[in-house]
Amino acid sequence: MSLTRTLLVAAAAATLLSGGLLPADAGPAERETEPRVLEWTRTTDPVVLRPSTIARDVGCSPTGAACVIVGQRTDTAGSRVAAVQRWDGTAWTAETVPTDTALVDVSCSSVTDCVALEEPQEGTGVVRRLAVRSATGWRSVGFDVPTETVQLMSVSCASATWCLLTGADREMAVFDGAGVHWLARTVLTINAVSCTSPTYCAAAAGGGFLEWDGTRWTATALDDTGQVVDVDCWADQRCMATAVGQGGTASPTTFVRTPQSAWIPSGRLRGRPAYGDAGPLGADCDSGGTCHVLHLTGPLRRADLMISTWTAGTWSMKELPRPDGTLSALACRPGECVVAVVHSNDYLGWTHSSALHGTGTQWAQHELADAPVRLPETAPLEATCTAADWCLAIGRSGGADPYVVRGDGDDWRELPAALADQRDLDCWRPGGCVVVGSDGRRPRSAILREGRWRVLPALSPSWLVGGAITGVSCVGERCTYSGQYQTRKRVGTGIFVARRVAGRWRVQRLGPLFDSEEAFTGRPSMDCTTPSRCVVVTSMFLRGTSEPTSFVATSAGGRWRWDTVGTGLSLYEVDCADTVHCVAGGQSGDRGRILALGVDGTWRSVRVRGRSTGFHSVSCPTSRTCHAAAEGGRLQLLTRTPGGWRARPVGPRGMTDVACSGPRACLAFNGARTWLGR
Repeated sequence: MSLTRTLLVAAAAATLLSGGLLPADAGPAERETEPRVLEWTRTTDPVVLRPSTIARDVGCSPTGAACVIVGQRTDTAGSRVAAVQRWDGTAWTAETVPTDTALVDVSCSSVTDCVALEEPQEGTGVVRRLAVRSATGWRSVGFDVPTETVQLMSVSCASATWCLLTGADREMAVFDGAGVHWLARTVLTINAVSCTSPTYCAAAAGGGFLEWDGTRWTATALDDTGQVVDVDCWADQRCMATAVGQGGTASPTTFVRTPQSAWIPSGRLRGRPAYGDAGPLGADCDSGGTCHVLHLTGPLRRADLMISTWTAGTWSMKELPRPDGTLSALACRPGECVVAVVHSNDYLGWTHSSALHGTGTQWAQHELADAPVRLPETAPLEATCTAADWCLAIGRSGGADPYVVRGDGDDWRELPAALADQRDLDCWRPGGCVVVGSDGRRPRSAILREGRWRVLPALSPSWLVGGAITGVSCVGERCTYSGQYQTRKRVGTGIFVARRVAGRWRVQRLGPLFDSEEAFTGRPSMDCTTPSRCVVVTSMFLRGTSEPTSFVATSAGGRWRWDTVGTGLSLYEVDCADTVHCVAGGQSGDRGRILALGVDGTWRSVRVRGRSTGFHSVSCPTSRTCHAAAEGGRLQLLTRTPGGWRARPVGPRGMTDVACSGPRACLAFNGARTWLGR
């Protein structure tokens, strides 16, 4: 990571034109001036906070506008906890539930009263809990199950004081608003249940139907070869059920129950069932007797999402807007259906949920009111600051999701990510920046101008089959790049440097080839003090060696020189205080190392007080001061004296990156904490 130093470069260029640089011990004022130690304070972290809710089920009250979505989310500590969102007809609002376990099923008997089941747990003994909502909010109700193996799978509430609970192994119980009372087992395993009163429930039971009269269950076999997967009732003996054929891909079949006749076919829907987290989404009926079924039509990769609506024996079908996510659950009330949608990516590791609201052809999507959290493994990686109130940082959220944030000195605002794989960045002015890395295979870079990223063409000479740009340094808008490449036919891996000239890449290979990218112990990092004066440091295991070797490449007038710095040493980053003084941070064994380049062109070790396991970042805000981020130790302040550089620990501990915009404005952070030096 490099810093913008327009005044410094201009001063250095003027000195060169006038006859060369002064020696290090030239001025008495330089010997007498001692850099003032910065005061470090904890500040806002340059991370992206992500929503994390996974919607598992949705339930709507028979009357009124209320619907409830239950599921899980990640809290600020990275633990999975219960999530509840409530719809009041206008917006979703998050509600607090006193349970630390995900919720998977919910049933609401009124606009205020709901009961939700916790996710089935193993190895937790015989204690289980219900999440119960009333006018005063949510509470947790604990109860015992007959054996440790009992796992409750579904709940249906006819009122606030009568809910039927069913288990995976034919268990059945009633919740009366205060406690749970166990009943005899059901005659068949229940997939879904719907109760309209204490004396009537209907259940989907695999190869048939079950009906409860308050005392016992009556079974009705399904004449077809399919499986009954869902059922919903709007009154006693008034229900709709859905069944799917063997394999679950055939057109779903619907059945209707009326007081005049037992279960009779009511039509086969087009296409195939719509599946959620727990299987086919099935049917949902509102209190007026209108039932709705989601299903898919068309090609597998471009399927249309349809909703078929049954009213008084007549079907109609409408297309829904296909959400960019996975369908999770369906619930309907008079005049409105709610489809819970989960937007997630296992590779990125973060999730958020939304809900489709509507009926017929009128649908709108509403995001859940999910307070963003810092996901596990979310951390900033690199930052650069052009002013005290203008910094840019790149990082990863949830382990792999790349992000870019801009800081104004008080807070951070997310910008679109520049690349899929972001390694380094530099800015030459506020709003003028470049981020480098790869597109997942080839070296790429992106330029930020007027708040938008423009991805440059891939760096792809004939000898390169893959790789990444790992270092960049800009003097004004003239940027120089360094990175690693993979050769064709898997001959090996090497180092390159590159520039963009007249819209085209000019690339040069440096140093020897080595086995693979895994051989790196320090990827190519660079800094430039003038357009033609750059320094690159890198470290790797060469073929046949057991210790890493560190190298430095320097350019002067467009020509590059490659030199060995030493073995048993890894260099991670370099920053140059002026055209002849550079500082590199790294590690030797289990101790941090700092090397400094003097006017004689020799790299020498800087004595470091205190113990650190590595210096991964260096920033030099002036020609005489540098800061080195010390992993495992305190931030080091480096001061250039006539006798060379000296270091002392004066900053926060355990930092992995440091960026300064001037002698009195620095930012330092690791994956958990951020500090501001003034």
